[in-house]
Amino acid sequence: MQLNKKIYIGFMFLLALGACTEAGSEYEEEARERGIFWAKILIEKSKNLKQGEMLETTVLDAKVVQSEYLLIGDTLAAKAFGESYKAYIEANDSVLAKEMFL
Repeated sequence: MQLNKKIYIGFMFLLALGACTEAGSEYEEEARERGIFWAKILIEKSKNLKQGEMLETTVLDAKVVQSEYLLIGDTLAAKAFGESYKAYIEANDSVLAKEMFL
């Protein structure tokens, strides 16, 4: 399974935006929880895939959720979402993590 390069580039762009710092975030903990939630969904779907199916829609859905924080200007929450999403996938599905995060 190979994810679309545009999705990967978009994901890295959002992570880079999330790297910006600000004073604090009232949504940071919520964003971490939502990142883990979407990572769990992605892992579950990846285990139930049939030959040739793609996970792009699920990855894009997670990016939409992360983008909600960027739209309200909360880069810390967006960063927290991305970090927890990636960390959960790396900890629970190393094969998928290698495919997604090179």
